[in-house]
Amino acid sequence: MVELADFARRLPDEVWAVFEPVLPGVVWCGQGRPPYGNRECLHGLIYVLITGISWEMVPPCFPCGKTIQSRLRVWLELGSFRAAWEALAQRYERFQGINWDKVLIDGSKHKAQKGGSVLAPAR
Repeated sequence: MVELADFARRLPDEVWAVFEPVLPGVVWCGQGRPPYGNRECLHGLIYVLITGISWEMVPPCFPCGKTIQSRLRVWLELGSFRAAWEALAQRYERFQGINWDKVLIDGSKHKAQKGGSVLAPAR
């Protein structure tokens, strides 16, 4: 099994093999600096997700945080990121199993802006 620290150091080929066919190709118009490839952006995104660092603190071995965010935005708009992520989740569930009772639904790091002191009633 691949550990999270391994993902932070290197994007495994088997993970890239799931994402590569569904992510749209990178187009370069021939002006300015050539864009980073999808693999580098995906690796940077996974690094941010695993480490929890802010976009501004992405190490220089990855594309900058703004580049990764804009690429992710395109992937999400096209639905390609979700398709690949679901395929990986299904594969992981087949091999390792997922304890759905302990899955975190809301990963927000920020306090709710209009959050009150009283909890909502249990349903």
